[in-house]
Amino acid sequence: MDTFQLEKIGLKKKEAGVYVALLKRGESLANQLAKETKILRTSIYDYLDVLLDRGFASYVVKSGKKYFQAVDPRKILDKFEEQKERERLALREIVPKLSDLQNMGKRNVGVEVFEGKEGIKTVLFRVLRDNPKEALVYGSSGVAHKLLPFFMEHFHKQRVKQKIKFKIMYNKVPEAKERVKEGPSLKHSEVKFLPIEETSLTGNLIYDNNVMIFILNPEVPLVICIESAEITKSYRNNFEILWKVAKK
Repeated sequence: MDTFQLEKIGLKKKEAGVYVALLKRGESLANQLAKETKILRTSIYDYLDVLLDRGFASYVVKSGKKYFQAVDPRKILDKFEEQKERERLALREIVPKLSDLQNMGKRNVGVEVFEGKEGIKTVLFRVLRDNPKEALVYGSSGVAHKLLPFFMEHFHKQRVKQKIKFKIMYNKVPEAKERVKEGPSLKHSEVKFLPIEETSLTGNLIYDNNVMIFILNPEVPLVICIESAEITKSYRNNFEILWKVAKK
């Protein structure tokens, strides 16, 4: 099948090729797809990562192995429409926070912005490097796990190894419950759920004098990093108030 039409809706040629191979083969292991598409096994996960992110593929775990499968092509149009709605909600949610950041430079506050999946990885590697005793996470819906499933597994394995404690508040949505049940290990973590039944594309991570605001738009994810004792104290206070409301 010619992948040209798939390329017109945003997939690159090799990504489209992997999706077509999944449609033909059905459930497949990564090494089977690598052989089918003649893509290096070390690279096939990158393309699968994109397909998982864009909603073109999913996976199931059987006997400890991940089997990937193509999403029904008829559902892809629905996903594109849902994506537009999520972007609108994310923008409405983040605008007040961005407004609060105005003129921060005048108050001797350090602000950095990281873009894309590599930016998210850079920020999370920074957390591991700083090695805080505890980090607070809230406002998430398990989106990061879907955006970067393989990296998040690595991150949490290393976090557990370093014994970095997490206190996490998820929105009360199916995606979050799925992440807690099937996602990377949450050892050394205490998890609660906020009474918010709406998927969020934003999340906050707080530790020491750092606040990291994640905007997990699958198309162009962003992380805004703020280093400020004053602002971190404010976010920490908000977290503690919400923590009392949240339920296990």
